[in-house]
Amino acid sequence: MANNVSLEALTRHLFEAIEGVKNLSDPVASANEKISIEQAKVIVGLSEQIIDIKKTQIEAVRVFSQRDDVAPAGTMLTAFGITDQEEVKQIGF
Repeated sequence: MANNVSLEALTRHLFEAIEGVKNLSDPVASANEKISIEQAKVIVGLSEQIIDIKKTQIEAVRVFSQRDDVAPAGTMLTAFGITDQEEVKQIGF
């Protein structure tokens, strides 16, 4: 996993963890498809930290995008790993 994880990637990882917890009660699921409640709690805690970082980055983009002497907001969103180029195009930055 890259150090600069997008919110999209984080969301995918969180849903994978949810599936892993749900698989705990599935007798057909393999051990690789299961995740313990404790592991899920750790993932949630780490995810909260990542989300806090992303919130700070988004706030920085908001503040800096009001200035004339910095990169465009779309460039900053991509540089911070908040989103990728495709999403920037869809947003219209």
